[in-house]
Amino acid sequence: MTKINGVDTKVIENLVENYKKNPEEGMAGWSSSVKWKDGFYAEAQVGDHKPILIDEPDWFSGSNKGPGPAELLLSALGGCLSLAFVATASLMGIKVNSLEVNVSGQLDLTVMLGLKEGNPGFNEVDVQFTVDIDADDKQVEELVSKAMEIS
Repeated sequence: MTKINGVDTKVIENLVENYKKNPEEGMAGWSSSVKWKDGFYAEAQVGDHKPILIDEPDWFSGSNKGPGPAELLLSALGGCLSLAFVATASLMGIKVNSLEVNVSGQLDLTVMLGLKEGNPGFNEVDVQFTVDIDADDKQVEELVSKAMEIS
């Protein structure tokens, strides 16, 4: 077993080799079941994990029991980017000492509330990586670029 950054690179390398030979096996399915509870409060169930609480803040008539859907979407993107960064660094043999991915965006609530026409989603998302890594600036740029490309 070859582990770096907590990642067993042999497992990833074996997957890559298998999917090169059998690309159809690389199609993975994911699912989530969300049950409404009350007001803007709901719970998402993903596999055998603890339920993910979903709510809106008090100022938006929620009960603030958990993050809102927009925050969870940004968190999912940040999670995907951070794991892609670490996986790529690990396969390159680069030690990651710390990594933080900050993801932010703005929603136009006037569109969400039907007060005007437009896109109710994020028009743009800002992503910032903060890393402490055993690599030079060029390698860090390559890792960030690769994480963005495969996420």
